[in-house]
Amino acid sequence: MGREHLTPAFRFLKLTYGTYLKRKYKMSSTGMEAVLPFTGPAVVFGNHTHTNDPFFISAMYPYTIRWVAGSYLFKMKGVGFLLRHLVHAIPKVQGRSDLETIRNISRALKSGDIVGLFPEGTRSWDGEMMDITAATAKLVRIFKVPIIFIHIEGGFLNKPRWSDKVRKGPVSVRVVRVLTPEEIEKMTLPEITALTKECLSFSTDAWEEKARIPYDSPTLAEGSERLFYLCPKCGKFSTMHSHGKTVECGECGFSSEFDEYGRIRTNDSAIPYTHLYQWHEWERGELERIYSEAGEEPLFADHGILFQIPGKKKLETVSDSFTVKAGKKGLLFTFDKPIAHGAVNASELSFPFESIESMVINAKQTIEFYSDGRQYRFRTALDRSPLKYQELYFAYRNKAVE
Repeated sequence: MGREHLTPAFRFLKLTYGTYLKRKYKMSSTGMEAVLPFTGPAVVFGNHTHTNDPFFISAMYPYTIRWVAGSYLFKMKGVGFLLRHLVHAIPKVQGRSDLETIRNISRALKSGDIVGLFPEGTRSWDGEMMDITAATAKLVRIFKVPIIFIHIEGGFLNKPRWSDKVRKGPVSVRVVRVLTPEEIEKMTLPEITALTKECLSFSTDAWEEKARIPYDSPTLAEGSERLFYLCPKCGKFSTMHSHGKTVECGECGFSSEFDEYGRIRTNDSAIPYTHLYQWHEWERGELERIYSEAGEEPLFADHGILFQIPGKKKLETVSDSFTVKAGKKGLLFTFDKPIAHGAVNASELSFPFESIESMVINAKQTIEFYSDGRQYRFRTALDRSPLKYQELYFAYRNKAVE
């Protein structure tokens, strides 16, 4: 779908919204000359750090890109219309194998389109690259088209996934490498996997160490309790609270102060974290240890403000006040008012982990999971961490395959 195939709507969006993004985020690009021969078909791979990542790349990229987007976005009225009718995005059910998505990508490539996707599948929580599976390399081999690897630099520091606040600082788009079909043909699958990980891997901290670009705000730490669900000093869940540039434990007084370069400084020399990922790596490992040693008691609980269950045509909200408890075996929801909806009539619903097929975190810190083939969503109080539920589920899955 090269430059000659820009629809009037897409051209309008590029000139208006694209120009707005360039000005607001002081955007720049490097290496775009390397993609000029590839009007399509081609695949664009990028790291994923910001909600606007596909728009950042599209604003700087010389040709039209059809992005693969989470299917939940297509269900939002305004956004769904934009994705479906104006930018012709390809829907993907997050956290689940979706053969239909692969078929749609293949059809788009056969039509000469450029398709963009983020192999991590979701945005980074701490600025470091998420896991890239071997399945990504298999797609490279299957599609047999040029692969363009792109890094978005400064996106995470501009607005971390856990934050509701935008910071001041630029965003840049850099073409890392173009891998041609001829090169792919000569490579083994392990070699493709290694090269894909090498080209996609991006560390915000490593980049900022060289760039030294400040991203300042009076609210640098606000929202970070969504990432930091365990206090590294007292080891308790959901005790961290943020304000301004500081996040502090309400139980033991441990605190960390954020600076404009994405670093943190703790008030306890015994816990010398300077990077977000160091704290996050520790708490993820600690959660796995706690899970492996857990008994029947819940590990943590939160007040919930949204619970949705399958309706006739879409998910329907059945409660805005409940308690969710997470234990070794699964999730238990206790509703302030009993649910009476279709065949469901209960004051409690339990979901064993063994029945849950996938769990992802969508917009507005909403947790979406499939249990026995049915889709559910819930949201806790917004000052609580949705991440601990997903990482507890991952701890269960890791233990189940041992």
